[in-house]
Amino acid sequence: MSSSSKNEDWVDALRLFIKDTIGSSWQITQNKGKVMLGIRFKDGTRTYTYLPYKWQRSNQGKIRNCIEQIHTLHIKKKIGIKEAIERVKASAPRDEIAKATKTDFKDILDAWNKFGIYLTKTTGKVSESTYKNSFGQTTKALERASKSEDVHNLLMNVGKQHEAGIRIRKQNIQRVARCLRWATSKQSGFLLDEYWIPPREGELGDYIGRKSREEQIKTDTPTIPISDDDFIKLLASIEEKFTAKHRIQREQAKKWHFCLQVTRVFGLRPIEMNYLQIRRNGKDCLWCIYPKQTNETATKPRRLRPIHKNWEEEWNLIKRIKNKEPLPETMDGESFRTYLSRNNYWKELRKKDDYVPYSLRHAFAVCGHSYNIAPAVLAGAMGHDPDVHNKSYSRWFGEDYFDDIFEKATQSIKK
Repeated sequence: MSSSSKNEDWVDALRLFIKDTIGSSWQITQNKGKVMLGIRFKDGTRTYTYLPYKWQRSNQGKIRNCIEQIHTLHIKKKIGIKEAIERVKASAPRDEIAKATKTDFKDILDAWNKFGIYLTKTTGKVSESTYKNSFGQTTKALERASKSEDVHNLLMNVGKQHEAGIRIRKQNIQRVARCLRWATSKQSGFLLDEYWIPPREGELGDYIGRKSREEQIKTDTPTIPISDDDFIKLLASIEEKFTAKHRIQREQAKKWHFCLQVTRVFGLRPIEMNYLQIRRNGKDCLWCIYPKQTNETATKPRRLRPIHKNWEEEWNLIKRIKNKEPLPETMDGESFRTYLSRNNYWKELRKKDDYVPYSLRHAFAVCGHSYNIAPAVLAGAMGHDPDVHNKSYSRWFGEDYFDDIFEKATQSIKK
């Protein structure tokens, strides 16, 4: 951080005062026209914080008094440095803080764009396609909150664009908070001052809100797995469009027909259709490399195996993927819902069984259990842990399933 005012006499005098009375480990610099205090501790760690004053001669005395108060609380009264800073800031006049922390919302949007570069290029935690398709909704929510004057107001304005407690609202709040946390850290070069530091991850509940009774009932209602018979008939209904009058309709039908075949046979999440890869292991094998993010961890690439091998062979799916047969341009939960909502047979199925795009993935799990594949094995094949698997799918295991497992187990013991 450079200081364009380093030759001004008041700055030299103030720095000399700090060095003589407090020590060389406490230093000030200016960043974006504001005063930043840097402290180096004995163990080599450092902390940086903005003081609630602009970098100008008229604030020289206030800056000095502020630093002296922080030093007294921390050194003489043994109060933690963060608490000491907060106590002194809390005693500063609110109009001073407002003047010193006034931020053009363009800076927030600029920080968001740079956060996207950090996620996709610097760390690779998020792929560019995922950022474009999934984070785009958060970008729009952030842009619509441009009148926000502080971090509380910003998170409230981002949140209220969607119903309380629902997934998209939770995602947007968490992503904006992560961005602000990064943008107010040394890691980003302090793109934003600490006025914009958000609450901790576990303290975002008030912004996310609680689901309404109706929404909670909808969430608790299990997704119904599509039956093999219904799925084959659904494919047949799409095949009718192969001879449609318009070329675009024909092409879209073929792309989605192929997409749904792959999704159902390999039990994929809709978004995972963007992350398929062929690898050689004596033969061509299909892998999913989608890094599903959970807090700070991401799922590892996994090899995909068909739940109905005869379908994979009959439809020649792996070879078609290897040959890069065209798939829909956008493949995620929303695009699946949009395309299927135009299909008359799907509309009939929805009235009868309330199927959703994830019904294809659920059918993979239920078929796997009918083949007596161990839940832990199925969980690994589907890219989630056994606890998630059991919670999501155990309700579909009938008494016949358990009777069959116990019968086979006891027979093997007798032998």
